[in-house]
Amino acid sequence: MSKNSNLTEDDIGRMVMLVYGQMGNNAGPFWCYLAVKPSKYDAFQAKVKNKTFDIRTFDSDGFGEIIVSGEGVTPPADVTKKVAFMFNVPIKELFLNIDPKAAVAKELERMKRIED
Repeated sequence: MSKNSNLTEDDIGRMVMLVYGQMGNNAGPFWCYLAVKPSKYDAFQAKVKNKTFDIRTFDSDGFGEIIVSGEGVTPPADVTKKVAFMFNVPIKELFLNIDPKAAVAKELERMKRIED
């Protein structure tokens, strides 16, 4: 039996997401790259959809990790390049309209088939 057969979706990696929001007290907009745990994706998406997402509690809510954030409407191009490099993803793939859960499931199955 392979060690890979015990892998979970969270062992495979994170879903890199770009979110936008409004800072408190009408201070202005912010953007944030997040690394969301696959097991927490649905709960995270529900918070975003219901507008109950709070960047200040992202870590403590167990959703994953904050990669980088900043003030403004969009992240600077150099920040996006660094995020793509960190996760070994071509920049254009950061913004594809793909099903992240399907991609994680496919990678999990691939990894489980690999024998040590």
